[in-house]
Amino acid sequence: MKQPTAAILTAGCRLNQSESDALRHRLALQGVAVVESPDEADTVYINTCTVTGQADRSSNQLIRRACRVERRPRVVVLGCLAERAPEQVRQIAGVSEVWSNARKQAEISGVTPAPGRSRAILKVQDGCDRRCSYCIVSRLRGEPKSIPVSEVRAQFEWLLAEGFHEVVLTGLNLGTYRDGEIGLAGLLRSLLAVCHDARIRLASLEPDTIGDALVATIADTRVCAHFHLPLQSGDDAVLASMNRRYRAEDFVRLVGRIIKARPDANIGADVIVGFPGETEASFRATRQFVADLPLGYLHVFSFSSRPGLGQPREEPVRQQAARERVAELRAFSDHRRQEYQARFVGTIRPAVVETARMALTDNYLRLSLTCAARLEPRTLSSLRIGRDAEVLTGSAC
Repeated sequence: MKQPTAAILTAGCRLNQSESDALRHRLALQGVAVVESPDEADTVYINTCTVTGQADRSSNQLIRRACRVERRPRVVVLGCLAERAPEQVRQIAGVSEVWSNARKQAEISGVTPAPGRSRAILKVQDGCDRRCSYCIVSRLRGEPKSIPVSEVRAQFEWLLAEGFHEVVLTGLNLGTYRDGEIGLAGLLRSLLAVCHDARIRLASLEPDTIGDALVATIADTRVCAHFHLPLQSGDDAVLASMNRRYRAEDFVRLVGRIIKARPDANIGADVIVGFPGETEASFRATRQFVADLPLGYLHVFSFSSRPGLGQPREEPVRQQAARERVAELRAFSDHRRQEYQARFVGTIRPAVVETARMALTDNYLRLSLTCAARLEPRTLSSLRIGRDAEVLTGSAC
C-alpha cells in the first residue's frame, strides 16, 4: 500500500508555526510522509491567520493554491481565518474540511513539535484576555491557557535530544504564562536547569507582563539577548484608545530595566500606524518616542479594521497619510537596524546555523556564512561578525 502524504502550509505568527510543527509530528506518528509541495500531497493542511487584512489575503492565496493542484488533494483549512469565517472558507471550491481552533487544539494536544527548520519553536501558552481594541485574535483563541511546566520541560528536553540548539518559547500572550504559582520566570528557570549547550529565545512579550523576576532571569546569557515588545504607539491617548494596559513612560522604564540586565540586547517593537484618532501630532509623538529609545528595529503595521470588532469610535486616518507614516517609520527602522548591527562588526557572538549559508546570532543578527565556515545546520557556534557591503558575514573563529 502506498504511504499517504501530506503538506502543511502556514501563514502568520510563531504560534501558528509551532502548531504546524506539532501537526507535522502527529502525522509522522500516524505513518504519513510530510512533503514540501502540495503537488506531491494526498492531503494539504493550511494553517491560516487573520490578524490583518493582508493576513487574510495571504491565507486565501495559500488555500486557492492548494485547491488548484492538478491531482486534487484533500484540502483541510485550519487556524484563525477558519475560526473567524468558516462559511467563507467552505465556499472556496476545492476545500474539503474546515477545522475550528478547538478542533486544531484537540488534534495536536500533547504532541511535541517536530520542526522542519534549524531552530525549534515551542508553544507554552495560548489565549489572551487583554481585549485590545484592534485585536481579533484574542477573541478567536479564547481565554489564557498554559501548558504545565512538566509537559513543557519534557518537550524541551526532547527537542534538545533531537539536536536543536535554540528553542523559541512562544504563546499568544507569553508573559501571562501561569502553572499554579509558577510564572514565565519560573518556567524559564526550570528549562535553564537542563539547557547546557543550547539557548532559549523568548518570543514577543507584552510590556505589562514583564516583572522583576523575569528581568532578573533574562540576565542569564543562555537566554538570547533579543526581546520583542509590542509598543503600538508612543502617544498615551492612542494607547488608551487601543485599550493597552501601560503608558509610554512605563515602556521607557521597562526598556531601561532590560538594558541594565542585558546591555547588548537587541530590543524591537511593534508599532501600529494609522489607528483611528491618530493625529499628525500623536504620530509625531510616537516618532520622537521611538527615536529616544535604544531600539534595534521596529515592525511597523498599518491599522487594519477587523470584522467582529465593531466600528472604531474615532475618525479613521486617511490612507495616504497612513502610507506616508508607515514609510517614514520603516525608513527609521532600517537606519536604527544598521546602527545596531554596526556595534557588533568585529566581535564574536554565538550563532545557530540555519542553513549552509545563513546563521542567526543570539542578539538577532542574521549572518551570511563565509565559505570557510562550513558548519552544519542546527550547530551552535561562535562566529566572528564582519561586513561585506550591506551584508553581515559570519566566519568561524
